[in-house]
Amino acid sequence: MSPPVTRASSRLALARRKAAEPEPYSLRSRAPLGNASNVIGVHRAADEPRRHKAARVKDSAKTKHATAKPPSTENRSISEVCDTVKPVPHTDVCQDSEHLQKRADAPQAFSCLLLNIPDVDSADAGDAQMCSEYVRDIYAYLQQLEVAMAIRPRYLEGQEVSGDMRAVTIDWLMQVQREFKLRQETLLMTVSIIGSFLQNNPVTKKYLQLVRVTAMLLASKYEEIYPPTVGDFVFVSDGAYSCGDIRRMERIILKRLNYSLGRPFPTLFLQRACKVGQAGARERELASFLMEVSALDYDLVHVPPSLTAAAAFAASRRILGSGLWSASLQHYTGYSEETLAPVMQAVVRTLEKVSDQCKLQEIKSRYVKVSSSICKVDGFPSDLWRKDRF
Repeated sequence: MSPPVTRASSRLALARRKAAEPEPYSLRSRAPLGNASNVIGVHRAADEPRRHKAARVKDSAKTKHATAKPPSTENRSISEVCDTVKPVPHTDVCQDSEHLQKRADAPQAFSCLLLNIPDVDSADAGDAQMCSEYVRDIYAYLQQLEVAMAIRPRYLEGQEVSGDMRAVTIDWLMQVQREFKLRQETLLMTVSIIGSFLQNNPVTKKYLQLVRVTAMLLASKYEEIYPPTVGDFVFVSDGAYSCGDIRRMERIILKRLNYSLGRPFPTLFLQRACKVGQAGARERELASFLMEVSALDYDLVHVPPSLTAAAAFAASRRILGSGLWSASLQHYTGYSEETLAPVMQAVVRTLEKVSDQCKLQEIKSRYVKVSSSICKVDGFPSDLWRKDRF
């Protein structure tokens, strides 16, 4: 007669059955990785004193004049093995706080000390968004980038498109910018894309309008939060091209430029110059307008954006009588007054053409608007850009 089945006996039978059958791998209890490494470390630490003690007993049995062989890596502790490895020196990419502190306290160049040039970025040290620690490296990189993506002078020679047609194209793009309420950076980037594309890809007059609306479409996607659609550019071009034509030209421009649209524009460098020169609202507005005027001049297509921005800011200071080009501006922009003089003269000549006899309606309306807001008249007085000023 079999014994009665109770709860205790059933649990015991279940436990024996589980012990006899191996558990699946997923159900086995495993120690966490951190716990396992700690347990291994404890056992190693416990074995190390015994190894050292045994080594001392063997060494004492040898003669005193015998030279002891260095212990092998297997019998040495982890700390001793690590001590023999020379530390890797820190690089500029990865530095600890001590090295960064020493680098920050390092003296500046002797020219800065002799000229007593103030540090314009010291006030932004507490603001992480201003990137005061990297601002000089950023602008140095932008200057390298503008050299690598430079536009050669007079790149339209031998093409069907002339410099005057280019000026009419940019003036029309200014009207589109005003109608769509786009940023100034979008306009300047559009001019940069057109120049980079046309210098190696000649087009006929028939496709110049297609290139300009496609370039503004690319710049809007790059700079604007809500860029205009392809249908909007079809509308402003009076239906001369379809949406498919603009999309095909967009692919062509991107492939010919190797998708490199990051050529810096003068606005980035103008912000730096205005900060160093402590410019007011009138100087900023006039310098920004002079940058747009310089974009129309075909003779200035090869000028780097940093030089264009510095010349526009220096010309605005000369016109408004805000002061000369100081040593701080020369240090931070990298351009002396002698280097800026030819560009300033070219910008002023273009400004005179805009005021006297100009067929470009948009830039002329902007000229009247800027002059009325700065000088309270419909046009700058003629003595503001006298020849002896530049």
